[in-house]
Amino acid sequence: MSKTEVLFFWITVGSYIGATLFYIAWFARGKVFAEKTEKVIIWAGFLANTVVVVTRSVTSGHLPVRTLYELNITVAWLAVGVYLAARRIYSHTGPVGLISVPFAFLVMGWGYADNPAIEPLTAAYKSNWLVVHVLFALLSTACYVFAAGTSILYLIKNSCKEETPDRFRFLPELSRLDRISVQLVLVGFMAGTVMLLSGSIWAKLLWGSYWSWDPVETWSLLSWLVYGIYLHLHFTFGWKGKKLAWLCLGCLLTNIISFWAVGIVTPDTYHNLDLITRPVD
Repeated sequence: MSKTEVLFFWITVGSYIGATLFYIAWFARGKVFAEKTEKVIIWAGFLANTVVVVTRSVTSGHLPVRTLYELNITVAWLAVGVYLAARRIYSHTGPVGLISVPFAFLVMGWGYADNPAIEPLTAAYKSNWLVVHVLFALLSTACYVFAAGTSILYLIKNSCKEETPDRFRFLPELSRLDRISVQLVLVGFMAGTVMLLSGSIWAKLLWGSYWSWDPVETWSLLSWLVYGIYLHLHFTFGWKGKKLAWLCLGCLLTNIISFWAVGIVTPDTYHNLDLITRPVD
């Protein structure tokens, strides 16, 4: 890691932690306070995160898709980016940062603890289809994290049996939280579709077949299908509210398994990309 990358990495993590403390205070006080300060902190973290991603790309000579550290700094950047974009589109969704922002600095810390060293690209990674595949996979994950955040806020506010306590009045209305979650899942599902299609083409170039039921492929397909069921139940059968919120959280679990857990549990079958030496493109 270069000195610039290290400096801005810790600025990012510190800013995200600081912003998280603001979100915790929002819930503790039952109202939004010092919002301008919070916005400065979260934007400072996002811009520093951008510098980390760009610096890593320039230093390594490739997009940050090679190692767990590179994937995690990118998904953190996208998760906060989706949060900031959605926050501008949907009013009163700032508290979703209590989910999205801690997710960002935790995965960044995990990647740093794993191995932040730069590793050269092997032949399997030198493919434009890989770039499309990984970036859309990260984008879909970022959207699903925000959708899960809105679902958690829905369940918190819905847990009030009678009158909404003052501490939760600053949260969006239940119907609005429900709608936001569905819309973010829809965007994530479309990104996930591009991820699967580009990944299949990449697999064809690598192994000669579009699909081989590798654990990563299988769990990616399962996660995509589960989110498809989520959307189908909502748009066709009218599912909404509490049961849809719980389903959204369950769907996120399948995405986490496909994106991270499979590689940890079955490292020997994780595509074995480093063993492939022939050109891909």
